[in-house]
Amino acid sequence: MQEAVVTDIEDACGNKALCGYVVANEQLDTESLARKLAQTLPDYMVPSFWVQLKELPVTANGKVDRRALPQPDVEAQTAEYKAPLTETEQLLADIWQEVLGIDRIGITDNFFALGGDSIKGIQMASRLQQYGWKLEMKDLFQHPTIGEISSYIEWADAKPINQGPVEGEVTLTPIQRWFFERRFTNEHHWNQSVMLHALTGFDPETAGKALSKLIEHHDALRMVYQRNGDGIVQYNRGLEETAVRPEVIRFNESGAELEAAVLKASNRIQSSIDLTEGPLLKAAIFKTDQGDHLLIVIHHLVVDGISWRILLEDFAAGYAQAEKGEPIILQDKTHSFAEYAARLEEYAGSKAFAKEIGYWQEIEQAETAALPKDDEAEDKRMRHTKTAEFSLSKEETEQLMTKVHEAYNTEMNDILLTALGLALKEWTGQEDFIICLEGHGREDIIDGLNISRTVGWFTSQFPALIQMRHSGDIGYQIKQIKEELRHIPNKGIGYGIYRYLTEEGKKAKPIKHDISFNYLGQFTEMADSGLFTRSTLPSGDPLSPETEKPNALDIVGYIEDGILTMSIAYHSLEYKESTVAAVAASFKTYLLQLIDHCLERDGGELTPSDLGDDELTLEELDKLMEIF
Repeated sequence: MQEAVVTDIEDACGNKALCGYVVANEQLDTESLARKLAQTLPDYMVPSFWVQLKELPVTANGKVDRRALPQPDVEAQTAEYKAPLTETEQLLADIWQEVLGIDRIGITDNFFALGGDSIKGIQMASRLQQYGWKLEMKDLFQHPTIGEISSYIEWADAKPINQGPVEGEVTLTPIQRWFFERRFTNEHHWNQSVMLHALTGFDPETAGKALSKLIEHHDALRMVYQRNGDGIVQYNRGLEETAVRPEVIRFNESGAELEAAVLKASNRIQSSIDLTEGPLLKAAIFKTDQGDHLLIVIHHLVVDGISWRILLEDFAAGYAQAEKGEPIILQDKTHSFAEYAARLEEYAGSKAFAKEIGYWQEIEQAETAALPKDDEAEDKRMRHTKTAEFSLSKEETEQLMTKVHEAYNTEMNDILLTALGLALKEWTGQEDFIICLEGHGREDIIDGLNISRTVGWFTSQFPALIQMRHSGDIGYQIKQIKEELRHIPNKGIGYGIYRYLTEEGKKAKPIKHDISFNYLGQFTEMADSGLFTRSTLPSGDPLSPETEKPNALDIVGYIEDGILTMSIAYHSLEYKESTVAAVAASFKTYLLQLIDHCLERDGGELTPSDLGDDELTLEELDKLMEIF
């Protein structure tokens, strides 16, 4: 073979597929060539179509003219759906279809190209666990097709996990230590909540049984906290007080009057949690002429985004069982939050973690300017917070979730943070930013620990240095951000461990940042339950209006009903509404530009992290690609 190039084309079914174009002195056996490539390349990177040419078409500057490459005979060759062949492949296909909401998935389909992300990966691993199998997330990222990953799942032959109640003192995790370190005003009123709507109504007794079972089953929901001098004691109560009796309120109002009345009641419930006495879960049923609305409020110390997915799934199952008069039986527990906290403290002193410390100390030395502000204000209370937001269309969101990532083998955060960085540079004129990123925090760093269905606050917060020094070349800037994010050890979970669980970190000064960023993923569980949907009535203030806002700008993104929404929460005493609205508009404009850029790319480009090389730079890889 003399020359070769690979690009993507559409097969007979309209799906993306790879086509290899080769130049050789003699006729090649492309099936044999594909088999040889499959020995070193992942399945999804082996071309499904082949065309042999006398020479490759080139542009005036000597590069391959991809637009001039002939289309293969897609009818004669096949790049079609490949059905599962083994029981394991069939099980994986069934689980992927359920998690991703796709009717048919073959063994060569890429999990991430179908809209999967790390959160969906955790849900998939959790469902595998129900069948007695285990899968590490790093294997899914490296082998994202069923054909490949099926050989990496293992029988979960670990010791059985204790299904009994957890009781006793529990060490604080890094994110919990961060919370108490800040000494927020009204720290008892720092919640997460959901409001569910059932057109046919919620039976209070049935809802109470389902919620009581959640508190009994998910141990962290029984936590209480006591101040002991300068320290905090976290204690996991036993099963003495698990009964939940939702408050029932009847509203006869409608329209704006109903919303005002519900808001008042919701705010009262949001502010009623007592960290010392518990319980940390409160519930109320609001009965209206248009059905019932169930408000569930949980203090953030014991819940996070993935926990809500677990809780809503279990509440739906428990409610359905109780409604039929059956005993409520939930899926088996994974390892407890208490065990996770203890194992994390052990991990902080390990040799494996010691390798990370240098990375975080280097980030501590980075110098960035503070964000410009319209005004200075000493008053940092949440009551002065306002929000600017934007949404994409369903079509744009679908493209962002799937086809966009084919250009540079990216993930959602790579694209979102590149667009945000471009908007920040346009606004401030600066090129370097420290952004506090939030992740789900459930990384596979501790052997033998399974927390895929454990409820608690696992969130990781970590500083990321985002450099926008290549904004004139969008493609290169995307790849640069991607590589910066890939070089963060274990997706950032180590910063909290370093900062709060090691002696070096405790002595270091906290890294200053003005911006936090958190992409929450897709919310589909409530719609899938069949019992309820998200309510449109106000659920009250999850954070006390008197508490302090942690950052100047808090940026949150999520996908619901197939639509991406990005919101920017800001201090109205420090920023004018027009300033943040302009940043949000710029963010959206750049995001749409990135989507268009990636969709226009002919074929995909690899970066050093795709090759598993931590030392190779983008510049070095580009020079190598020019040679070959």
